[in-house]
Order: sequence, then C-alpha cells, then structure tokens
Amino acid sequence: MTSAEPVAREVHGGRIAFAVLLAALAWWFGDQLPFPAGTDPGPARALLFTTVLTTTCWLASAMPIAAASLLPLVLLPVLGVQSTAATTQGYGHPILWLFGGGFVLALAVERCGLHRRLALRILASVGPSPRRLVFGFFLAATLISLWINNTSVALLLLPIGMVLVERTLALGELSPAAARNFGAGVMCAIAYGASIGGIGTPIGTAPNALFFGAWDKLVAQGAPAVSFFGWTLAFAPFALLLTVAGAWLMTRVALPIPGARLRGGEQLLAEAMALPPWSPAEKRTAWLFLLAVLLWMTRGDVVLGGGDVLHGWAHWLIPAGQRDSFIADGSVAIAVAVLAFLIPAGTRDGARLIDWEGARKLPFDLLFLLGAGIAMADAFEPTRVSHAFGELLKPAIVALHPVLLLLVIVMAITMLSEVASNTAIATLLLPILKDGALAAKIDPLVLMLPATIAASCGFMLPIATPPNTIVFASRRLTFGQMARAGFLLDLLAALLLLPVLWFWSLPLLGVQPGAPPTWLPAGGGK
Repeated sequence: MTSAEPVAREVHGGRIAFAVLLAALAWWFGDQLPFPAGTDPGPARALLFTTVLTTTCWLASAMPIAAASLLPLVLLPVLGVQSTAATTQGYGHPILWLFGGGFVLALAVERCGLHRRLALRILASVGPSPRRLVFGFFLAATLISLWINNTSVALLLLPIGMVLVERTLALGELSPAAARNFGAGVMCAIAYGASIGGIGTPIGTAPNALFFGAWDKLVAQGAPAVSFFGWTLAFAPFALLLTVAGAWLMTRVALPIPGARLRGGEQLLAEAMALPPWSPAEKRTAWLFLLAVLLWMTRGDVVLGGGDVLHGWAHWLIPAGQRDSFIADGSVAIAVAVLAFLIPAGTRDGARLIDWEGARKLPFDLLFLLGAGIAMADAFEPTRVSHAFGELLKPAIVALHPVLLLLVIVMAITMLSEVASNTAIATLLLPILKDGALAAKIDPLVLMLPATIAASCGFMLPIATPPNTIVFASRRLTFGQMARAGFLLDLLAALLLLPVLWFWSLPLLGVQPGAPPTWLPAGGGK
C-alpha cells in the first residue's frame, strides 16, 4: 500500500518560482491545444496552470506536500475552472474514505505487532539460506504492503533485515562479494516488495485510487464497474509473480548470492523467531482484518462466464436502481475502523485496538494529495483538456498495434516513475489516456490499466519511492547495486505486465484490446 512521496517540510522560494514559471508556460501552451469548436480556452488554461503548479510543487518539494495539495482548492474556483463545491467533491471522494479507513486498520495491525509476527513467520518458513532469506523478505514485504502503506512496511522490515544481515555476516560463511550482495539483496527485497505489493489491491497505492476516481466518471456513462474483488483477482497474481521472478532475477543475476544452506542458520532464525504467544489484541486485530477483506471482496457483483452475475451482499441491502450510489468500499473501511475504536485490546488498562492518539498518525498529507489529484482530474473533462490531448494521441493510438501500444505506455511510464511522483503521473495521464482511448474508440481500460500499474514500478533510483530512500539510507547497498537491480526489475515488470494484461487481467475484466467496448455510445462517449 503506497504512501505519499517523501514529504517536504519547508518552503523553498526558488523552487516555488520554478513551479510558477512552468505553470505559466503551461498556461501559454493551453492556447495551442486542438479544442472542439466553441470551447472557451480560458478554464482549460487555468486548469493546466493549476495542475502544473501543484504537481511541480510535489515533485520539487517546494512546500509541505499537504499545503501544495490544497492549491487546487483555492486556484480552481478563483481562476474560474469550477466552483468550490465541485472542487471539494474530489477531496471527499469515496476512495479517500477507503484509504482513510484502511490506514486506521493498518495502524491497529502495527500497534499490536501483528505485521512483525507475519514477517518473521514467512522468513522462518523459507529456510536459512541467503537466497531464501532474500526471497522471504521480498515475499513478506509484498504481502504486507497489499494492505499497509509501503513506507510503513519498509520501516517495519528494515530493522529485522539489518539484524539478520549482521548475524548472517557474523557467521563468516560468505565470501566478501557474496556478503556485499546479500546485504544489498535484503535491502532491495524490502524496498521492491513494499512497492510491488501495492499493485495488488485497490487500496494498495495512490495511482490505484486515482484510477478508480477517473473510472467512476465512465461508470456513470454505462461502463462496467471495477470491483475490489475484480481488481484484486486481476492484479494480485501479477504482484506475486513479479515478486517470485524478481527475487530469482536479483539473487542470480543482478546481485548473485549463494543458495547453499548456512550451517549456523537455524540458530539465526531461532533468534529472529523468539516471539511471545499471540496476544488478545493480535487475535482480535487479525479477525477484524479478515472481516474487512471478506467484506471488501464480496460487496460488489461479479460477472461470471456467459453473462451470469454473482450478486454481492450490497445487492441485497439496497433497493434496485440505487445500489451503485449507496454503499462503497469506503463505507466498509470506515465501519471496520469504527469497530477498531470500540473493540477492547484485552489489556488491563482497558485500551482499545486503536485510539485517537494512535489515529493521529494517519497520513493526512496523503489523503490531501489524493483529493487534489482527483479534483484536478475531474476538471479535465468539463474543460475539454483531456479531449484535446486525446485528439493529439489519437493518431498514435490508431496507428500502433495494441501490443506495441501497451509496451510503449508501460516502458515510458515506468521510466518516468523513476524521477516523478507516481501520484503526479497518474493525475496527469489517466484523464488524457481515457479520452485518447475514447477518441480512438477502444476501451479506456486498455490504456488506463497499464499506466496505473506502471506508475508503481520505479525501482532504479533511491529517489524513486520512499522505500528505496529508506533502505538506501541503511548504507548496506551502493547506488550502483540499486540501479543495476532496479533496472533489471523495471524490464522484468514491463515484460511480465504485457502478457498478464493481455491474457489475464483485461479478459477477466471483460475487455477486448483493439475492439470498441460494448457500452460505448455511437458518438464515442464524449
């Protein structure tokens, strides 16, 4: 589950000036776009100005990220793009409540130590060989990051990884080169697994949330909804496949590590596994966590083969014709969060699984960031900005074979995600790709899904993601080691994502690449 990029805690005048300069250039560029006849370019120019100013402040850390995320709330109404009431709808989108409730549950998991128990159990199950230990960290980070933000996962696993690396190297069974690669491999496994896990669930990472914010607009036009269960079924297998293949590639090619069992490994794992029995808080949090997952997975309807529909539980609670607008996954997240405030932790002091003092750690800056991204993306269609960019992209979309088109999108956005915020990438590109697909009369999912997933696949540089930054600070790996392992993982992610999308994810979601969607009106959905 991906959090915001590293937070700027100061205001930098020079960086703000640079952001304003880029935004002014975007204002000028707005006059050059091919808008439909009769379109007033004024709101479009103002939207481009606001979007570039906000995203540049994010990327350049020109001001605190929460403050930068509030810029659209001021500028969009003041510059005449849309009303304050319309803008604030982005800051209250249901996906934000899904993230917020999910974060409360994640804090309860962290508070009782359930995540540490899970990580150590996974490490114990893989066995005491250097390769297996690296794979164990990779797998633990991926599984936990499906539900907990990736920065927390990296911070959780880093001290465990440091202890195991130090104890392993103290055994003296590895050569100097293998010892360096083992330390770097564990650090990379923690960072990469934390980023990959977020791909697998709708609450995993910010681009996923922005995708749902953009897709909901098309659902109102007749597009089929993408459910929590549908997304997880479509992309959790990819996250696990990339984890297994990435661990193999890293330990055998990028950072070669011996596979032989360590003679002192059993004692090493015994020390790491010195855990007390399950506490009442751990047991109750685990049951609450499983309840949340079950409710998320079974809320929406599932379309089976032959057009049959397996109705979710929300279908039976809400009258016909209102089901799509009443209960969302965010409702489930908030209900479970409220339960966490009410359920006793089983301690003598009468504490609950989570209290407000603990909930103050919620990453409100990330919620503001998501709200800003959705608010700006929502304005792309009324101002016709996404339509204009879509018309620019239409010739390339029509000319390229769908496979080549997917490859270009995945590779370009993967490389861009190395130096740019994945939230900024999704904010800028998802509305444009949506309208580009509609202009070319292909299903928008063909372009939006690879862009969303690829935005979370930056592995090369320490600045690419918060987990990369955290593990690089451990000084257990060099820039070259991370760049080499990350570059190979970037390529692997792109090469795996193409067949997974083509043969699994898109068909599972009812998409035929290259063919117009059945729900698209004759006019192209504009």
